[in-house]
Amino acid sequence: MKDKIINYLKETLAEMRKVVWPDQRYVTVATIIILVLVFITGAFVMIVDFGLAEIFKVLLK
Repeated sequence: MKDKIINYLKETLAEMRKVVWPDQRYVTVATIIILVLVFITGAFVMIVDFGLAEIFKVLLK
């Protein structure tokens, strides 16, 4: 069991050395784009929710 764990950790470290990590500028730009899209999606859902709530208020009166 101990040998399997050690072998797993060695293989994991070997694979981690092969990873090409993005630079800071790419990560920053990608993060900003994701945050903007999340904000736009949230605003859209909020507008649709308020609109449907008003429609149901009118229909249920």
